[in-house]
Amino acid sequence: MEQNTIGPLIINLDGTKLSENEKNLIKDKLIGGIILFSHNYVSRTQLKELILDIKNVKDNILVSIDHEGGRVQRLLDGFTHLPSLESISKIDDLNDKLSASYNAGFIGAGELSAMNIDINYSPVIDINHNKKNKLLKGRTFGDDPDMIIRLAESYIKGSLDGGILPVLKHFPGHGRVNTDSHIENCVSKIDLNTLSRTDILPFQELHNRFSEYNLPIMTNHIIYPDIDDYITTYSRKWLTNLSASIFNKSPLFISDDVEMFSAISINNSNISCEERLLLAMKAGCRLVIATTMQNPKIIDDKCSYKYFKEKYLTRNIIEHYEKIHDKMLEITLPKSNN
Repeated sequence: MEQNTIGPLIINLDGTKLSENEKNLIKDKLIGGIILFSHNYVSRTQLKELILDIKNVKDNILVSIDHEGGRVQRLLDGFTHLPSLESISKIDDLNDKLSASYNAGFIGAGELSAMNIDINYSPVIDINHNKKNKLLKGRTFGDDPDMIIRLAESYIKGSLDGGILPVLKHFPGHGRVNTDSHIENCVSKIDLNTLSRTDILPFQELHNRFSEYNLPIMTNHIIYPDIDDYITTYSRKWLTNLSASIFNKSPLFISDDVEMFSAISINNSNISCEERLLLAMKAGCRLVIATTMQNPKIIDDKCSYKYFKEKYLTRNIIEHYEKIHDKMLEITLPKSNN
């Protein structure tokens, strides 16, 4: 399924049912996707009804989730608890390892697809250079780029065969820092040549191998001062200029959540939600995730819809979207919506 009519913004919901306020919000042309979290889930039946309600409001909206396995899996009760990518990488026999990776992708995708979910933000293909990295703990295929590529390729094939579009994350690699972009700024002084020989390789190789799907790539919120002063998500140099020489075709970039700590300021000065979205879009992000997960009170008060409406659905963003709409990349899903 190809879609270039969907808006750029991916948002979260407050509960297990769609409120009237959320229905009205989803109708806005800027809203292109929903990202689900654990608080949106009670049972398989409830989840299927929630997603049906979402797609009854807008039939081409993308429903997405973090379903990596291990410690990052939003849906547990009633779903197969998938192994972490790290545990897969530690299997001794190569064929068993590749099979386990394919099966994790296939089983996870099949169960998500049955719920009418479209996109899974997995696999993590960062190189884990430092085992003390708390953000990546248990979430990667290890520190060998060649093995990461082989295991991720199997995982991606399984995911596509199971009917879900996987996402490669976190470009150009989160393994060079030990900081957590959810709660602190992340800076890496690594140079581009070193990154090109190591961290970028899995993204480059896997994106090129699956070029027919133009696999989405999630951007990280790390600053590489030797390359650009902006975090990757806001960097036109990374997402437009350099990516043109890294990849065979223009990738479909999805930002990590622009409400995370490392995305809310530039040079220690806070920037507005409007500016974050415009920076990401102008840099080269086709889709931008913005959630209220950093402020649980908003979710508890069922006010996320108001936050998004006031902060992100602004005249400047609408005007920019209308100006670039016809040039936005199409999104190819491995299945039709049920």
